[in-house]
Amino acid sequence: MQMNPVIKRLLCLVFLFSIPFVHAQNQGALTCSSDEVPAVVITYEHFVTRLIDEQPDRKGRQVVIATADASYFEETGGMLTMQARQRGEITYTPYRKQRWETSDAEYTYLSVGNIARVRMHPVTEKNLTPYKLLSDKGPVRTIADYQCNWSEEDMAGVLTTQRCEAVFYGWTIPLYTRKIAQGRDILFSEATDISQRCVKKESVYVPEDKPWKFSE
Repeated sequence: MQMNPVIKRLLCLVFLFSIPFVHAQNQGALTCSSDEVPAVVITYEHFVTRLIDEQPDRKGRQVVIATADASYFEETGGMLTMQARQRGEITYTPYRKQRWETSDAEYTYLSVGNIARVRMHPVTEKNLTPYKLLSDKGPVRTIADYQCNWSEEDMAGVLTTQRCEAVFYGWTIPLYTRKIAQGRDILFSEATDISQRCVKKESVYVPEDKPWKFSE
């Protein structure tokens, strides 16, 4: 007896939508060398921020490395400085922004201006789970083959923020972020690749050679 075409189509759709979640959940445990740690590496090939006009004030790419001990964020690209704007120039200055989050502090470094800040926060427990959803409630979308919790916030019709987040080794990480003001994007970032692999321990260490200053 042949299956009803409608039922067959529905089953196919269920199967297709379940592939990303199964892929993410069923990846085997990583076996790393003594100088490495298991990690989730997330790549965002393009991001852009804008101020009041159509010219981006920052553009480039982002990478996030999440491990059980720390979360490392790196943003590299070009920055349109205020001086260039005032002169009416469209000249981008190369920059690198880095952020390390550990169990008790967040370290942020910006190469332009050599700015290094440390902000303490309550101690968080170590988490060995590579990936899970932020919540089992609410809408879910798939970004780069991983499911994430979707949220949308509207601030009095002035600013709309769309975000899709998941949890990697206990760190809540947005896989998709879009902010819209007056009908135009003022921030856009979307993960294009997510992989679980071993990384060198030193790649997520907080460097000691930065002029760290504590801030509130």
